[in-house]
Amino acid sequence: MLQPASLEEVQAHVQAALAGGEALELQGGGSKRGYGRPVQAARVLSLAALRGIVDYQPHELILVARPGTPLSEIEETLADAGQALAFEPPHWGPQATLGGAIACNLSGPRRFKAGAARDHLLGFQAVTGTGEVVRGGGRVVKNVTGYDLPKLMCGSFGTLAVLTELVVKVLPRAETERTVLFSGLRDAEGVERLVAASRSQHEPSGLAHLPAGTAVPRAAAGVADGTALTAVRLEGPEPSVLHRSERLAEAGGATFLELDASRAFWAALRELEPLVLGEDERLWRFSLAPMAGPRLGRRLAELEGVRLTYDWGGALLWAAVPARHKPAALHKLAREQGGHAQIVRHGARCPREDPAFSELSPAQQRLNANLKRSFDPQRILNPGRMYPGL
Repeated sequence: MLQPASLEEVQAHVQAALAGGEALELQGGGSKRGYGRPVQAARVLSLAALRGIVDYQPHELILVARPGTPLSEIEETLADAGQALAFEPPHWGPQATLGGAIACNLSGPRRFKAGAARDHLLGFQAVTGTGEVVRGGGRVVKNVTGYDLPKLMCGSFGTLAVLTELVVKVLPRAETERTVLFSGLRDAEGVERLVAASRSQHEPSGLAHLPAGTAVPRAAAGVADGTALTAVRLEGPEPSVLHRSERLAEAGGATFLELDASRAFWAALRELEPLVLGEDERLWRFSLAPMAGPRLGRRLAELEGVRLTYDWGGALLWAAVPARHKPAALHKLAREQGGHAQIVRHGARCPREDPAFSELSPAQQRLNANLKRSFDPQRILNPGRMYPGL
């Protein structure tokens, strides 16, 4: 394992790998290593030592950090100044890093309102597969010159370049929050309630539905005794939150989670605690239009042993699926509903099978191949992490 602690060391390792024709598997804290396809590489290039906050300007709403910086360290620093990462990145383990969240473009329950991780990456520094140092974006919120390379790096899973420095936009943390819970709604009804809330003047920042039988986060224990649970989070100044939540509760049958319990509830959903993965299961992520969520959910529920949760008002489904259900069939189900699917995690006894990501169209294949050739022509950075040949 290679463990560079500076830009120069990263560049030297990449140039050595290029000269020797050896592939490198990029790794931060390792919490996202099971996301996607396994990488066949001679060495692991760990960015865990390339850590630390380089610059933080609360009044300018920007933070500059190295990729190996733990998310927990960043969140603690921001909380002390009353700020937060608005895209609410999931950790999936205490070793989670900023670089991993950006490379996988991971966002939490607030994504439908605040945007994805790529919407909050203002700039970056990286080393390409040719050993060159490149920079994109800048250190200001308004930056309109040149190509939008930061968005390209988000979600590239380390297949284009080694990120060495990241500039992210931060936002003030909400003064308070409150969650309105409805129990007993069927999946389609629950999603309809969420979609209606998203189109209302209540300005929700969290919209989730847990079907009947799903494990409920401890913060909501006793609210839903084995029945379905539909949750709407409201954030902002306290008088506004109280008023909006009371109006939302007029639909009937509502209970409330106050500040601490509400934050604990959504943190549990962010970390997928209701879907603890068994040894012979895979964790799937399905993205589609909100009202298509219940249709796909019904199809998945017909498969034996599948457990589901809905997020983003029904636009995102998480599913724990037994390994006996083949990936190709699940990708087909997603396409039939106009969405796409990804394998995020594997149980201890679950083989890592293809395809991990939804199939690309011929045009998308050409575009991705051209990007790979431009940034990493010798395919030494995370080859095959997303698709064979890339």
